[in-house]
Amino acid sequence: MARHQTAPIDPMIRFYRDIKERFTLKFVHSFAGRIRVRLDRICLTLLWLAIGVYSFVFIRQSFFLYHRYALTAYDLGIYDQAVWLISRFHNTFDTVRGLPLLADHFDPILYFLAPLFWVWDSPKILLIAQTLALALGALPVYALARRTTGLAPIGLLFAVCYLCYPPMEWSNTFDFHPEIFATPFLLGAFYYLICGRRRLYFLLLVLTALTKETAGLTIILLGLYALAVNRRLGWLTVGMGAAALVIALGVLQIYHKGHPSPYFWLYSRYGKTPIQIVGTLLHHPIGVAAGLNTEETRRYLFELFQPLFFLPLLAPEALALASPSLLANLLSGRSFMRMIYYQYTVYITPFVFIASIIAFDRLRRWGGLFTTGLLVFYLIASTIWGLNESPFLITSWPLTQPVSSFQADQAESILRLIPPGVSVSAQSGLIPHIDHRRLIYLFPNPFYQVACGDSVSALKQQVGLDYPPYHPRQVANAIDNSTIEYVVLQPRGCIFPMLQKNLWPLLVVMLRSPNYGVIAIRGDTILLRRGADHKGGLALLARASGTPIRQDIDVEKSVKTYLKAFF
Repeated sequence: MARHQTAPIDPMIRFYRDIKERFTLKFVHSFAGRIRVRLDRICLTLLWLAIGVYSFVFIRQSFFLYHRYALTAYDLGIYDQAVWLISRFHNTFDTVRGLPLLADHFDPILYFLAPLFWVWDSPKILLIAQTLALALGALPVYALARRTTGLAPIGLLFAVCYLCYPPMEWSNTFDFHPEIFATPFLLGAFYYLICGRRRLYFLLLVLTALTKETAGLTIILLGLYALAVNRRLGWLTVGMGAAALVIALGVLQIYHKGHPSPYFWLYSRYGKTPIQIVGTLLHHPIGVAAGLNTEETRRYLFELFQPLFFLPLLAPEALALASPSLLANLLSGRSFMRMIYYQYTVYITPFVFIASIIAFDRLRRWGGLFTTGLLVFYLIASTIWGLNESPFLITSWPLTQPVSSFQADQAESILRLIPPGVSVSAQSGLIPHIDHRRLIYLFPNPFYQVACGDSVSALKQQVGLDYPPYHPRQVANAIDNSTIEYVVLQPRGCIFPMLQKNLWPLLVVMLRSPNYGVIAIRGDTILLRRGADHKGGLALLARASGTPIRQDIDVEKSVKTYLKAFF
């Protein structure tokens, strides 16, 4: 029986078939490439649009809070005066805080911001810089997610989630803080680490180290993570982080005459010295962890991870990079460090997103297309739900309440009466509007020193504890002997660092001083000038309140009557 033999393929047919297959493949690849490029361009356009919208909305919000006196001495006033002093080449002793510039925190990044005041001599330029820095953090988030997943739409999704992330938005809303810049710096550094672009990686790490004294801890952990990428690069990063930490803490110790930073007091329940604190954490981890199991802590962690569908928990090796700041917040004696409304999440936010991107890619590879779709759906839903804690949707404003537009206009008209360059003592909400001067103090400083200087007591006084003894005659003598030229009072505005019951006696003593006279009173703002007609000032106050002032005891009654009637 003859075997079946396949007829040989005609050489011409094979030639035309090969041409057809190559052409089809080339066409398909070319078409897919064009689609990918076009999709990338669309996603990048939408990303820049989202960055622009975020920048516009939050610059507008920051300006609104500024004009309504809801941004205060702590911390816009502190840093605004510091950067202005640098820009004018003055001695950088910050009189609002009562410390040299680098004695409170190690933040030389402020020197890079000083030239901004050559362009626009206003605190608003710092608010713009802060907003733009956080907004541009969306670029490395997009790039990292795009590179990790290979999908530009996923990169865009994570970038939008970043711009909608409530802890980051609150960092942008609460005054101004130089450590804010660490968020985009760390996101960019991690992306360049993955890409192998070492120069940009180290540049961003150097800038990160200039934002705060604790940044070195984060850089050390990033170096340990980098060992898996490149051993030499990892050890260089660890060494750089250790050097940054030693330099920063050394500078602070020099300013504190050989003593550690007073901020270690926040962890005094674990030990009196840094070594004792670390020893307690290492020897009693279970007891420490049990002490952290509170409703406050659980809520804080929920608000950090819920907007990202708790994805960061599935990439613990990346999330661990946030542990220095996360532990510092959880262990602190200040309860507001465990709230998302302040700046204390700026070193946590980058690694929450990095861990989320890594976890998303792991689940996507494990589950395929269907799992990817579910993850996208749940991530979008979690982000939308998390917006309940956004500054724009929250039901109860947790920070300094903005004043009415009428109050703001009246206060502004009062502040315009203060000449530039003269020494001033003012209440907290007023300071950012008049602190481009060498001598400005947070009332009741310098007459009655509170929350001023580098002592542990000053830190306690910031939260309403451990006020110095109040002796009316001693305070009155300090006021009478003072050389402060102008004093601005706003009893219904932000009264930090005082409590209302402690503030009123000081206001009354100030108004009674024969060396100062009221020269203007509008709305809830009162302006006094040293050497002005004291009796004439009291007569002005009496006319405004409709209450005659015949003796010292009538001063308090007159002020309270005026404010009660006016508001």
